[in-house]
Amino acid sequence: MTISKSRPPQGSYDENFDPRPKIVTVGVSLVTVEEHTFIQDGRAVTCPVDDDITYISLPREIVHLPCGGASYDIIADLLEQEGYLRKHWRISYVWECIPEGQHPF
Repeated sequence: MTISKSRPPQGSYDENFDPRPKIVTVGVSLVTVEEHTFIQDGRAVTCPVDDDITYISLPREIVHLPCGGASYDIIADLLEQEGYLRKHWRISYVWECIPEGQHPF
C-alpha cells in the first residue's frame, strides 16, 4: 500500500513539489500608449512612438497563474512604482528569464 501526500492547490508554491525558485526574473516589453499613424501603400499603418524592455523580479505566483499566463495588472502596478507610468506605457508581452545552463533544450 502506498500513501502519498496531497498536492497543494494549483497556483500555490510548495517547494516539496516544485523545486523551482520562489522569485523569478521576467522581461517586460513596453510600448507607448501614444501612437503614430502614417500612410503606406494606400493603407493607414499605426505603430507605437517608442518601446522599451525592462526586467523585474517577481514572486512565481504572479508569473505562473493557474490559467497559464502572467498577471499584467500586478506587473504594471510594480512597474509604475519604478517610474513606468500607465498613462504613458502599456505592456506588450512578458517572458521569464531562464539562467544560463538551466534551459530545458
